[in-house]
Amino acid sequence: LRDEVKRARVLHKPNEPPPRASQLHMLVHHEEHRPHLFRQKLRVNPEIFDDILDHISHHPIFQNQSNNPQLPVSIQLAIFLNRAGHYGNAISLENVAQWAGVSVGSVVNCTNRVMVAVLDAHDQFICFPAGDSEDSDLARKFAESRTCPEWRGGFLAIDGSTIDLFTKPGYYGETFYDRKSKYSLGCQAVILPHNLLIVDYSLGHPGSVHDAFAFRSTRLYNEHADLLPDGHWVWADSAYPLEPWCIPPFKKPRNG
Repeated sequence: LRDEVKRARVLHKPNEPPPRASQLHMLVHHEEHRPHLFRQKLRVNPEIFDDILDHISHHPIFQNQSNNPQLPVSIQLAIFLNRAGHYGNAISLENVAQWAGVSVGSVVNCTNRVMVAVLDAHDQFICFPAGDSEDSDLARKFAESRTCPEWRGGFLAIDGSTIDLFTKPGYYGETFYDRKSKYSLGCQAVILPHNLLIVDYSLGHPGSVHDAFAFRSTRLYNEHADLLPDGHWVWADSAYPLEPWCIPPFKKPRNG
């Protein structure tokens, strides 16, 4: 028995777990007094945070029969947005766990749950406005106020961006190398200019793909005849094709 005890005993005292002091309570103060700091942490305005929370709070993913209840949905959403809105070493699992005062496992679980809830509500968050909707009317008024009455039909805008990848992909990695010398995925976003609400997007092309080609994967490009009322168009930059329904800046003729 003595030999068994000797073999089984712990020779080294385990490391003391790192202390964690949640800073989540600061978000309540920032929401009321310093909204810019709230946006800095979660990348959304306080009212947008509340709107997302209202949409996902009743999702069954946040219900369980365990004796250990989940964190409040508001905290899980804050953890998710903090991770999703930042990039690099500063947003490691351990860093988020320290900030939120929870374990690393809780950070992973909160992220996964919120992703499930948000994806299930995808069509509520991303939808194309009807031509006679309030959002469309406000967008037309915004365009008119910034340009002239004849241009109020330009009630949408599109642009491309990239989402950085942590490392070079294992398959066809060179195709993800973009013009900014990073490995990335391409993203196209169609927005309403008055409130920056995303109404259509395309995601998945390698970062090296030109905006004009990636644009072809959007719903707007493929269904513009059904989505855009007569006399309406989308504003774009010089990377996009000139069409009756897609207006980039004036381009100098090749031989002009």
